[in-house]
Amino acid sequence: MNHFTDQPGYDAISSQPIWCFKASVPPGGHPEGAYFTTLAPGTPNLAMRLRIPRDKLAFLFQFADAGDLLPLRGGRGAYIFYSPNDYFVEPVRQQDRGRTQL
Repeated sequence: MNHFTDQPGYDAISSQPIWCFKASVPPGGHPEGAYFTTLAPGTPNLAMRLRIPRDKLAFLFQFADAGDLLPLRGGRGAYIFYSPNDYFVEPVRQQDRGRTQL
């Protein structure tokens, strides 16, 4: 599972041994939550597909999916998932983090 973010988000999440992805209210009438995707960093038109600003693609967190995230309603639920609450990822599930090539 992937979570894209900007520099301030990266600094906040990576500052703790257990990653905490904060739930928030996104624009567009989507439910409050912490959002993730199965799309890879090299996916064409990634920012447009995720409907996030391009600067939010600067950093990436990757972790093993535990099967506990909810799919977004509609067609984008095939690759966008969320937790309605803050979402914690223990070190055993953490796979990678850092700056993307985007």
